[in-house]
Amino acid sequence: MLTPSPQDLRVALARYADARIEDARRSTDATARIVEDAAYTLCVMTGTQAVPQALHAADSMLGVRATVSPALRRSAGTQRDDSLQAV
Repeated sequence: MLTPSPQDLRVALARYADARIEDARRSTDATARIVEDAAYTLCVMTGTQAVPQALHAADSMLGVRATVSPALRRSAGTQRDDSLQAV
């Protein structure tokens, strides 16, 4: 797997976050497709198959220690209560 540049990874993370916010604000078929596309891109870039793992992998690649809020865990489909930590 090719490792994405930090800048490209940050752009993909921002695109995913923006898509999720817009879909939460005003959910339509188009916004749902944009979320799916952004999630797919993030998964491909991180070599994962699900958004929670992609977010964790992206944080690890960027060397970020991430504390995930309970709301984000629910929306991303994971129930872990502990903080995600980059290795």
